[in-house]
Parts: sequence; C-alpha cells; structure tokens
Amino acid sequence: MARYGLANIERAVRYSMGLGIFFHIREWFAPPHPTWQSKASVNRVSQFLCKEQVRSPDGLRLNVGSASLRFDIRTLNLDIIIKEGVDIQGDLLYLPMKDESVDTIVCTGVLEHVADPYQAVKEIYRVMKFGGRVFIETPFMQTFHASPEDFYRWTSFGLRQLMNAFDILELHVVAGPASALAWLVQETMAMFFSFHKEILYKIGLRFFGWLATPLSWLDVLLERDPMAWRAASGYAVVAEKNQ
Repeated sequence: MARYGLANIERAVRYSMGLGIFFHIREWFAPPHPTWQSKASVNRVSQFLCKEQVRSPDGLRLNVGSASLRFDIRTLNLDIIIKEGVDIQGDLLYLPMKDESVDTIVCTGVLEHVADPYQAVKEIYRVMKFGGRVFIETPFMQTFHASPEDFYRWTSFGLRQLMNAFDILELHVVAGPASALAWLVQETMAMFFSFHKEILYKIGLRFFGWLATPLSWLDVLLERDPMAWRAASGYAVVAEKNQ
C-alpha cells in the first residue's frame, strides 16, 4: 500500500508540474494586452491610495473585485471568489460591510462585469463614510471580455450619471483612442480570419494581438488630447461621499 500510495503521489506531482508548465507556456504565447497607458495613468491608483493613507491613516481601505491584485498601501481585498490574495469573500451587489464603515474603495475593471452596476454603486455609497473616497475605472471603447460575464460600457457622461450620488473630484482618460482601435483591430481581424472556427479565432486573437499592439502606442500622443474622451478605451474617476 505504501508503494502504491507513493506512486500515486509521484504521478500527482508530475501531473501538477505538467499543468504548471502548460500554463506557463500559455502565458508566454499570450499576446500583450493591446492597451497603452501613460505613466500617470498606470500610477493613478497607487497615487490615490497614497493620498488616502495621508488623509485617513487608520482608515479601512477596500479593493472590491480585487482578484489577487495587491497594492503597496495596506488594502483589504474583496472578491466574490475566494482565492490566494483575497481577504474577504463578498458580492459587490451586497457588500458584507456595515453602513458608513469604509474610508476608501478601489474598484477597477469590475463594474462592466456586474449585472446591476447601479446597485453596486449604491452599495459602495452605503458602506462608505461621509468624506470617504472611491476610485473607479470603467471601459468605454473596448471589445467583449467576459469575466465571467461582460454587460456594460460607459461614456464619460454615462459614468458621471452612474456616480451622481457622489461629488466627482477627478475624471481622466486611462487609455486613449489608439488603444480602443487596437482592441477593435485585434478582434476584427481574428474574427475575419477564423473562417467560423473557434480554434482559429483564438489563435487569431493571439497573433493579431501582437500585430495590433503597436497601434496602441499612438496614445503617447492621443491619451492627453483634449478630444480623447470621445473615443477613449476607458476612464478613471475619483469621487467623494459628501451628502
């Protein structure tokens, strides 16, 4: 029995190692994300959290829909699925927090995947203290990307309407029109050359992802253009609860 058990363990280890190698290979051959962001856009969340740490040193900071992402500033991670790096399991539509108990909330790339984003924003408002602040990133010109579903997109005006219970302090383009174009080129070309075959479509996403990425680099010039909001890939908003 001991030898049989050891053999099973060895097979399990080899199988796990094989899966690990497989997933590493998938990562190596995956296309770069067809989005370019300036240093200011990339660092905006971290800078927001640094300011919040100064504003409320002992305050409760929450990253909702976090997956395994960790910030340098101490922040509790909340996600609907428990996994490594998640501190609290919870649904953004029904946050497991008391009213007016949270000082700071970060919510990036999440609201488009929520069935009722207005309810989600109401929950954020409910649990946030008066004077508390929230940082939210949402997409505008992006192709379908399920995680596990994908429901919504917002213009800058739509985002203001979504956040109308808050005082909006900042609203920025976080990825410009060139990134939006790169997303569309990747998706369109992969679809065109798929010949209605799912496997060819998936291969095309990787191949044309590499080819489309240089298009996004035009955002070096376009991200800060005063008209970039008209066709931006996404926006970031900082808002405060004052009512």
